[in-house]
Amino acid sequence: MEYSVEKFSSDKCRMGYIRFGSGKKSLIVIPGLNVKSILTMAEVIVQGNSIFADNGFTVYVFDRREDASYPYSIEQMAEDTLHVIRGLKLDNLYLYGHSQGGMISQSMVLKEPDLFKKVVFSSTVSELNSHSEEVFRNWIRYAENHDAIGLYDDFERTIFSEAFARIAHPAMLDEAKQVTEEELINFIPNTENMFSFNVTDRLSEIKTQSFVIGSKTDRVFDYEKIKELAEKSHSKSFFFENVGHSPAFETPEYNQRIVEFLLG
Repeated sequence: MEYSVEKFSSDKCRMGYIRFGSGKKSLIVIPGLNVKSILTMAEVIVQGNSIFADNGFTVYVFDRREDASYPYSIEQMAEDTLHVIRGLKLDNLYLYGHSQGGMISQSMVLKEPDLFKKVVFSSTVSELNSHSEEVFRNWIRYAENHDAIGLYDDFERTIFSEAFARIAHPAMLDEAKQVTEEELINFIPNTENMFSFNVTDRLSEIKTQSFVIGSKTDRVFDYEKIKELAEKSHSKSFFFENVGHSPAFETPEYNQRIVEFLLG
């Protein structure tokens, strides 16, 4: 599938994004936490999300802003992404946020309740609990120790099911070897910003039609916390068994269920 890697620039921020598809509906995708820019993985991202373009969407996968100063909160990430959407004059909008991107998406629909027709909260929570805090502290320790190989090994253990981790290992190892010192340094505050994120008491304010999807065996976020997001935001929901934190990699049914919600 054809795609383009583009950049938005204004006096407020610079942000890259991947665009593909040619539908009349615009799907904004906010990925989860990454060490490397998602722009370096454009081909894989497009292949993994082509189902949305096949079902009538023009898809925009947004990176984090290039010129961020730290600390850089989830709320600031949300405002910058909204600024880019406004700048691109996009309309007929749908929103899909995964993991940290799901946190950003929660902030976006709370800030702009009438902007999006529907929103998908994928493998995400409205606040961290002690389990998730420990997962992220462990990742931060690897980054502080300049250990990209160890960090990506831990990604495999926590993000994927055991079976899929074995499949993903060669690609993960190859990416880890390409990580720079600057990327490890920036990964730390981009992870730390989740510790202060908490919109649990505001979930009832979400008016956008929403869908919470994830896994009962997620090892990054507890299933009970993901389910709490669904219940308190009055969202539709579906939870898979025996897959990891990123089920879209492990089963095509994941994105199929998202499409069914977006088109339903």
